[in-house]
Amino acid sequence: MKFQCGKENGYERITIQEIAKELEMSPTTVSRAISGKGRIGQETKNRVFQFLEEHHLVPNTNEKTEKKSKNICVLLPGETGHAATPYFQEILLSIYDSFSAWGYGVMIVKATSANIQELKALVEQHKIDGAILTRTMEDDLAIRYLQKQNVPFVVIGSWAEENVIQVDFDQEGGCKDLASVLLRMNIKKIACVCGDGGHIVTQSRLKGIREAYREAGALLDEDLLYTGAVYPSVVEKDVAELLEKGVECILCLDDNICLSVVNALHKSKVRIPQDVKVASCYGSRLLANCYPSVTCLEFDVTEMGGVASKKLLDAMNKNADYDKLTLGYNVLIKDSTM
Repeated sequence: MKFQCGKENGYERITIQEIAKELEMSPTTVSRAISGKGRIGQETKNRVFQFLEEHHLVPNTNEKTEKKSKNICVLLPGETGHAATPYFQEILLSIYDSFSAWGYGVMIVKATSANIQELKALVEQHKIDGAILTRTMEDDLAIRYLQKQNVPFVVIGSWAEENVIQVDFDQEGGCKDLASVLLRMNIKKIACVCGDGGHIVTQSRLKGIREAYREAGALLDEDLLYTGAVYPSVVEKDVAELLEKGVECILCLDDNICLSVVNALHKSKVRIPQDVKVASCYGSRLLANCYPSVTCLEFDVTEMGGVASKKLLDAMNKNADYDKLTLGYNVLIKDSTM
C-alpha cells in the first residue's frame, strides 16, 4: 500500500481519494466521516478511523479536489481574416473531431501578440482543462500565461523551450527543398514575400530558404525580401515594386499571400509563368482554383490537428510527452514554375 508522500507526527499522509479507493466508498462519504459534517452513520465513521489507525495514516484534509470542465480551447489568430483561412479552419475541425469523440467540448478564442483577454477569462472562470495554440509568436503572451497558471497546453509550431509540448511541420526543411528546386531551375532573381516577421513559422521558413541559398553558394537578396504583407492592398503594392525590379520568381511564404500575389499579377496583366514564376511555402484549398496551378509545399493539416489533440489529452491526464513531434511534407512542382 503506497500513498502520497509526507509525514505528520510519524503518520503518513493519505488523500481522501485514496481512502475512498481502499475502503470502496465515495470520496464524499469519507470526507463527511472525517469532518463529522453531514449525515453519516457511526459504523461508517468507525470503519474510516479504524483504517487510518491500523495503517498509521492521517488524512490530508487540505487537498484540493481537481474538477474537470470537460472543455478545451483552441487559440486562433485574432488579426482580421486570419482565422478564416483554410489552414486554421482545417486544424480547428480536426481538433474538434478528436475531442468530441473523447467527450470534450471545444471552445474557440482569438488572440493576438498583444491581447489574450478571452483566454484569461476562460482560465480564470475554470471553464477549460487545456488549450491548443495554432501558432507561435515571439514573446508569446499566451504561452507565458498558461505556464504561469499551470494549464496543460500544446503549441502547433516551434518554441525554443523544451518544457513546452509542441508539434510542427518541418517548415525549415520543406522551404529549403522548395527554394533549392527553384534555384536548380536557374532562376536568378527570386523575391520572398512574407507576413509578420514576429511569427515563428515565418522565421523558420526564411531560415530554410537562406540555407538553400547557402548550399547553392549564393545569398538571398535582402532587397527582394518583403515582410509585412498582411493585407491584399499591401501585397499589390509589393508586387508592383518587385515587377519594377525585374524579379523572375515570387516565392510566397504562405497561401494567403500567394493568392494575393497571383491576383495582383493577373490584374497587372503579367503572365504566370512566362513573365514571372510563382511558388508558395504552403498550398491549401485557397490555391486550388488558381490558374495556373501553383508550385507549393503540401502538409497534412488534418493529421496535425489529430496529433496535437492526442498530445493535449495525454498532458491533461498527467502523461505529458515533451518530445517535439515534427511531421513531413511534399514538394509539388506545378505549372506556375514550369
